[in-house]
Amino acid sequence: MVMIGLSVGVTTPAFPFVIQNLGLSVQEYGLVVSAFALTKLFGNIPFAVLVEQHGRKPYLVYSMIAIATGVGCIGLSTGFNDLFACRLITGLGVAGLSCAATMTVTDISTPLNRASSYAPITAGFAAGTAMGPALGGILIDYIGVNPTFYLVGGSFLLLGGINSILLDETMSKPWGSNGSKYKFPWHHQQQQLDSGSTTSSSSSINDEDDDNNSSIKQAFHDALGQWKPLLSIPTIRNVCIMNGFYWVALAGAQMTLLPLILTDPSGLAFTATQVGQVYMGMSLVQVLGNPIFARVVDKVGTVPGIVGGCSLISVSMYTLPLCDPNQIEQMAVVLGCWATGSSLLSSSPIAHISNHIDDSKRAQAIALLRTSGDVGFLIGASTMGLLSDWAGGLDVAMQSSSAILATATSWYLVRNVLTSRISN
Repeated sequence: MVMIGLSVGVTTPAFPFVIQNLGLSVQEYGLVVSAFALTKLFGNIPFAVLVEQHGRKPYLVYSMIAIATGVGCIGLSTGFNDLFACRLITGLGVAGLSCAATMTVTDISTPLNRASSYAPITAGFAAGTAMGPALGGILIDYIGVNPTFYLVGGSFLLLGGINSILLDETMSKPWGSNGSKYKFPWHHQQQQLDSGSTTSSSSSINDEDDDNNSSIKQAFHDALGQWKPLLSIPTIRNVCIMNGFYWVALAGAQMTLLPLILTDPSGLAFTATQVGQVYMGMSLVQVLGNPIFARVVDKVGTVPGIVGGCSLISVSMYTLPLCDPNQIEQMAVVLGCWATGSSLLSSSPIAHISNHIDDSKRAQAIALLRTSGDVGFLIGASTMGLLSDWAGGLDVAMQSSSAILATATSWYLVRNVLTSRISN
């Protein structure tokens, strides 16, 4: 996860300059950001099913190929359509990777240590994203924007190979309901060892593939059928709605507006290296805070973690446009509070879901949580870019994101208090 975070972090300072080089508007940039969420949204359910059918390891390997393709080809983009397509491919790869990584941690954790178990994953990713922007800023200033994307795409391919060699399967039975476990290259190798033969019948493999395809279709139907009963559980429904609004605000503010505010030629006009330093500072706060806040969440509960984290982020979003551009210290304090709120939220929603659902339904419950976030991501990135163009400035859109998150947080707190009283 450190290497993945490093690869992602390297590209963070590059996107504002890609937008400037291609001459895209804020609205078009918002659509590019939302393209990532579009395929991630539609990939959550299929990958949740496939990860349960074939195991975690395949999607920790092959997802890297999709991400490498999407990121590397950004360097070849010549306009909005090319950039949009690259982000679609990247989102599909991330959907598979995030589902597999989450279920891997779930396999090896218990309700008593689940938030703490997720913390090393998020801390490792945050550590990579802490170092990545600084390195990315230097690379962009010295070798250019496009070569930086080529380098990052190649690093994801390398990580896929490393995952294939080093990672073990954590699922107890990574095969389909018909008992076939030989779906991927390493599975076929194991089949040869199990049978004592170096060859296998192609017709037998084809029969297994046909059976698996039928079972996958049925699994898709079963997975979709689980959503209605899951949403009937108040604790699950509330956190999914809250997660959706959180991502509306985050995608609009942090992923669309903040990079443009930092690089605005008429405002801060940060260089790539300076943008990298800003994101590095925020990531360092998360690296240091994730393990600490995860233990706090395990002790005080996931609901206070969600409410506290969203409150800090909401206040930071509203305050950022009020900072004096000539007083970097003010912005540093605000962004530090923003990163602290993100640390509180790093593991709270997933731990909350995992603690309130049976093991047999956990994969689909987590997929539902991620889907709610992707819907919010899709809406937030596109609408905040549109709002910024309509309002004629970035500040109004940033504070609108704050208002959305504050309202949703208040609603979530009230709903949990009422649900708790009804249950008692």
